[in-house]
Amino acid sequence: MRASPPPWPAARAWLDARGGLAGLAEALRTPRAAAADELAEARELLAYWERRARRLPRWALMRRREARDMARRWRDRVAEAEQRRYGRGLLGAATMYAVERRAPASLAHRGRRAGRVVLYTAATAVLTTLLVFAAVVAIVAETVLAAL
Repeated sequence: MRASPPPWPAARAWLDARGGLAGLAEALRTPRAAAADELAEARELLAYWERRARRLPRWALMRRREARDMARRWRDRVAEAEQRRYGRGLLGAATMYAVERRAPASLAHRGRRAGRVVLYTAATAVLTTLLVFAAVVAIVAETVLAAL
């Protein structure tokens, strides 16, 4: 009968600095050159196209449309590169945040869009409230003037 090995050497192998969890953490901290370069280049080009879309004048419809389309394409490429590097889902986003202290590009973009929706909704609510208040003031003023 063969004796099973004690559990501690197996645990040591998992926690060993050359491999296991410590090795995985170190591999995430020091990116492979090709994957890191690809991700950095994709982020740089995404920033360029987003900046171009914001800075073009309103009358340059075709160039702005092209810039938005290219920004969308590069956002997809950045998301794919981030998923290859850090993984998918919540675990990948948490790993990326732990290593780089940044949110995934798709999450940041959705956050900016949600912020704009909230801003437009708040502006609409304030404008509607002011219009209702002006109508009430007009009705009260008309009633007071009619009573005099």
